[in-house]
Amino acid sequence: MKSRSAEALKPRRNRIWELDFLRGVCVLLMIFDHFMFDVGDIFGSEWAAVQGTDFFIGLYERALVYSESPLRIVTRDIVVWIFALLCGISCTFSRSNLKRGIEVAVFAVIITAVTTLLDMPIKFGILHMFAVAILLWVVINFIARNNARRTAVICLAVGIMIIIINEFCTARYQVDPQAFSDNSDWFFIGDWMIGNRSTFYSADYYPIFPSVGYMLLGAGIAPMLYPSRRSLLPWLGKYDWHAPFDFWGRIAIWVYVFHQVVIAVILAAISFLFITPGSFVII
Repeated sequence: MKSRSAEALKPRRNRIWELDFLRGVCVLLMIFDHFMFDVGDIFGSEWAAVQGTDFFIGLYERALVYSESPLRIVTRDIVVWIFALLCGISCTFSRSNLKRGIEVAVFAVIITAVTTLLDMPIKFGILHMFAVAILLWVVINFIARNNARRTAVICLAVGIMIIIINEFCTARYQVDPQAFSDNSDWFFIGDWMIGNRSTFYSADYYPIFPSVGYMLLGAGIAPMLYPSRRSLLPWLGKYDWHAPFDFWGRIAIWVYVFHQVVIAVILAAISFLFITPGSFVII
């Protein structure tokens, strides 16, 4: 009899393995990035003040180096754009984008409420962006009368337009930071709408421009990449070597929602038990 864990890792034959694989790799990179962020920005300074914790002090020092490294800055942007492209491609295959978009929007609102209470507000993070992008796809698909080709063409055109407009507005903003707004009320549109940055903070921030544009690009190219809705690399996907990554890709939404809480709880418990007895640091 096969174990439940083996069944969970077994790839689903009606799914395109490389999409789950890429999403899974991105999820694991995101977990690593946020783990290092928590160590460097929340726990590490407390650990460094305690004698005899060389391993954790070393981890803290590596987290600080990583946070400023060009590799991290470049990789983070690439991972986010891949996430967005995959989100758009997935919209083409999903039969319940309206439901999916509403679910993501609900999660996003909950995250904003909780993080605001913790004084680390996420005002328009990656889940907010995905919710807007998915629901925008639903609107475009409705306008296109559920015609896959028309939907793809409109998504491609709107996606390119969003990216071009963002480039123009970003260049204009660099010349005049208040060219579009003198406050931060319209922050969710684009960072060039934050005329007064001293009044704005979001622990995670991916505005509509240009992020939604990349998602729509994914939705636009999906029918060209997958006209038969089958893997482009079936020979490379043999033998299920990619199954562990696929698993993380399939549960990406749940990882988005809960991974930071899990990381913080684990690090707080380690700190309480082994480094700063009696103190969870984060509380």
